[in-house]
Amino acid sequence: MNNGRIGIYGSIPKNYRENEIITRILGYDPFSVQEVPQDKIIAPFSGRAHKFGIHFTICDLFTPTDYDGVIQKLRECLRHIHQIEYTFSSFQGYVRGDYQGKSIYEEKTATVLGLELDDAGISSLQKIHKVLLPAIQTFRSTIEPEFDKPLFKSRPDLWRLIAAYGAPYVMENYRPHLTLASGFDGSNRSVEEFIPYLNAAYGQELLNSKIPFDRVYIFQEITDGKYEGFFQVKDELKLAE
Repeated sequence: MNNGRIGIYGSIPKNYRENEIITRILGYDPFSVQEVPQDKIIAPFSGRAHKFGIHFTICDLFTPTDYDGVIQKLRECLRHIHQIEYTFSSFQGYVRGDYQGKSIYEEKTATVLGLELDDAGISSLQKIHKVLLPAIQTFRSTIEPEFDKPLFKSRPDLWRLIAAYGAPYVMENYRPHLTLASGFDGSNRSVEEFIPYLNAAYGQELLNSKIPFDRVYIFQEITDGKYEGFFQVKDELKLAE
């Protein structure tokens, strides 16, 4: 049985064309747990995003003490959260930390490429994040190694959030986006070089189309086999209609 870490994410419904398109950009499908032919321009810079597939973070990775308890708590919360629609408004570069321990907060180079949600979608997801994140904290057993580092401990503003919620990009620092590539380090090519390409190749198909946010997805880390280190969709929990 897979006992990997879990995260709570948004994604694109499987029957939507946008799911198929973004899966090709990322090169991996977490629903079926298989790699697919990937966009060759983005592939060298896809980074860890490739192992997740389509996702935008609501609650970042944590080791659950009671998986069933997490699911029960989420169901209780989601009964009071209604479905929404959002659009992707643009392709953007983001200044973020990474999982190798760099503090991108001390640099200004965009290291993540993603799809920006419209303002209404961002506002709705921020509200959902602020409900779900505190609710699952009793089921989080530890601070994950990505963030349990002197680099973060030296930043009281970030360590306060890590100690309370397990990650630094939460609550007042939370801004949802759908990650398309996370392998930029600022030393080779600028994220901005890829935005015109994405607009030309995918803008017409991905931008400004209404997409439902009607459920959250539990992604679980795969701990053995061919796809060790990748993530799979373990559960889908519906929002109130």
